[in-house]
Amino acid sequence: MKKSELNLDILKNSLKTLKECYDDYSAEPSKKMKDYIKDSCIKRFEYTYETSKKIMNKFLKKEYDKSEKDLTINNIFREMYGLDLIKNFENWTDYREKRNFTSYEYNEKYTDSIIAVIPDFISDVEYLISRLEGCLQDDGMQ
Repeated sequence: MKKSELNLDILKNSLKTLKECYDDYSAEPSKKMKDYIKDSCIKRFEYTYETSKKIMNKFLKKEYDKSEKDLTINNIFREMYGLDLIKNFENWTDYREKRNFTSYEYNEKYTDSIIAVIPDFISDVEYLISRLEGCLQDDGMQ
């Protein structure tokens, strides 16, 4: 796989914006401003999750010749976990569930549960990026 076929820069940039936003959220003392920042954190969580999922899908297709039929979302997470490219299958299924909350119903109960997982999500995406970079370097692809 050529580096251009698996562009991790998009994921790195989305993660960077999520981290910046979450840092602002954590440091903000005003509840009103914190609520505004929370909305932005959730949006950034959504697109970082979606970007992660797309990159995992693309990686499995290109490197392991997986078909679209093979790559249900749970299978993507299972495969990536089996390859040690994600560190926790259950976390990723929880992130998927949280992402689905934002698609169907946006309320404070759900937003608080999403904000609560963002630190773990950041760590898990950093791990994913690191492992994928290692794979690309091992294959002389980066």
